Amino acid sequence: MEYVDKEQEQVTKTLKGEKKKLSQMTFGQKLEYIWEYYKLHILVTLLIIGAISWGIHHAMTYVQYKFYGMIINSGQYNEQVAKSMHDTLGMEKHDGFSLSGDFYTNDTENMGGYGNKLDIYIMTGQLDFAFTDEVGVKYLVDMGVVRDLKTTAPDKLLDLWTSEGRLYNVDVTDDDGITGNYDVAVDISGTGIQEYFGLDENMKYLMIADLSGSEEYLQNFYKLLYEIETGE
Repeated sequence: MEYVDKEQEQVTKTLKGEKKKLSQMTFGQKLEYIWEYYKLHILVTLLIIGAISWGIHHAMTYVQYKFYGMIINSGQYNEQVAKSMHDTLGMEKHDGFSLSGDFYTNDTENMGGYGNKLDIYIMTGQLDFAFTDEVGVKYLVDMGVVRDLKTTAPDKLLDLWTSEGRLYNVDVTDDDGITGNYDVAVDISGTGIQEYFGLDENMKYLMIADLSGSEEYLQNFYKLLYEIETGE
């Protein structure tokens, strides 16, 4: 039986009055009455609770990616190492690290729904370092996104690579027609770096692009490389 509310709706309901009316109803009538007259209040309250919960969750879990690595012309790498890099590089809680494979210099393999995936990632600054083969080295050099290791690598790491004859050196002509000589990559074939990151044997070179501009994390990355190279 439906409960009949004798109180005029235009009259402001009081807490005391509502309690009295509810006390006279069956359980089913209470549910029906509350939903009839307070459904808007309930929905608004649920929306507010949901918004607050989402805000707290977002504040606790959001990630802003600050340092990017690519595997170019291969999809093989150690996923566990990639997951641990956030802590290894000493990154802040909400700063993120991304290491991604399956980028290819071959357009047939690399085309996605929005065009050449490799070019898109590079143009949006999502490349700080890359493991690749010789074809990939030439591709990135032609794109003009590679840093000269002579000017970016720490002296002790550069000295190690130089003494072992592992730097990949090329002549590059800029837009003004000026040709310079650059150390664009380091040969990592058969080294601890190749093993540490779980790369296949074709990933012979490491290149630095530093497109995100996260210098602190780049220096921490260099520190990791030195520790791997020297077994520290």
